[in-house]
Amino acid sequence: MASISPEYANQLLAELTEGCPVPAAPASLSRYTFQISNHVLIGDTAVRGYKYKGRWRLDDRNIRAAGNRLASLPFDPDDLVDARLSSAEHNRTWRSQIHRWFEHISYQDQSANGCRCEGQQPCSSTRPNRYGLGCGATFEQVKERYGRSPIACTSPLPLLTWSGTTWMVPRAYAALLDRADQVTAECVEQAARCSRCNATGDVWKWRTSSNSGYTTLCPACAASVARPYKDHLRGRQYTSLPKNSQPEVFLCRMCPDPRQALYWDHCHEHGFVRGPVCASCNTYEGSGHRFIQRPGALRHLLLCSGCRRDRTVPPRHQPDIVLQTFVPDPHGPCARQPDSAWGSVEEDGSIRFRMRCWQCAFAPQWEQVVQADQVRQLVREFVDKALESGADNPGQNST
Repeated sequence: MASISPEYANQLLAELTEGCPVPAAPASLSRYTFQISNHVLIGDTAVRGYKYKGRWRLDDRNIRAAGNRLASLPFDPDDLVDARLSSAEHNRTWRSQIHRWFEHISYQDQSANGCRCEGQQPCSSTRPNRYGLGCGATFEQVKERYGRSPIACTSPLPLLTWSGTTWMVPRAYAALLDRADQVTAECVEQAARCSRCNATGDVWKWRTSSNSGYTTLCPACAASVARPYKDHLRGRQYTSLPKNSQPEVFLCRMCPDPRQALYWDHCHEHGFVRGPVCASCNTYEGSGHRFIQRPGALRHLLLCSGCRRDRTVPPRHQPDIVLQTFVPDPHGPCARQPDSAWGSVEEDGSIRFRMRCWQCAFAPQWEQVVQADQVRQLVREFVDKALESGADNPGQNST
């Protein structure tokens, strides 16, 4: 077996399908492809991905077979069928995906330019215009935004045609994508099964990244292959851990149900180890957004001796803390509090909040800055209150 990287697989697939009547879009071969199942769909062929030495790999033979199958698809561009891109399609299919693209562009166009339809304004953005899209959107806008977006490693937009009443697509291509949907559903169903006991559960809760790829373990099986972490590395610098230190022998300290860990989570500000976490929790903490609202989140962050000493948390979590006590200015024209607020930390430690009011035309945005000294005070008060209440005492359970 010849093991190749996703990047080389992209290049090989492009070469194999050059001149193919179905436009190939091999850019979908990335490590994120394998989160929901172990496979990537190339046309109607499922190709398995796996990890080797920490990097995602694919079998060269499988890529060649899938590329050749796609390139040899019997295809008549004049044999068209109704694509049936209906809002009634609620499942995750190729039809629903394209319909979501259309809806998004129609919504964006109306938000930016207002409603250009006659009669009541704004319209619902769902009634097709002469381009087959809602309100004033055009197909050129869709292609500009989603022209390179793949479905089953193919580009669907160049094959769509607006008849004046409905969207049409070549019959052979529609059949190919229908088969791809069926194969995808089978792969997802298999990925939702525990690899040890074959029980079926929630793929998003049971599935986690490992050194060999993504694995699915039910809570009972996860608890049988890993053990609870007892804070034995508390106060230890991450850089001092031995290379053979194995977080995967422990359970994730953040998940409410047993789930195998993959990383040693540590504070990037002070360098102290906080504990073993799964790939999902590691990503969640790293993004910062709304992480502080999770049960046990503050307790986990304060396992860093530096944060606990300074009564603070890493900057990426500070906007969410400030929003719990800070009252932003209302939107002037309507005096409403913002429907949403997104904060970013500036270099001087201040937080710039970008807010939006959905009640006003075109959903206007405005900004407000909370100065660094006020941010420090609000964060310290939040941490002190939690410590005084004992809700986030490192000696207690995280849940």
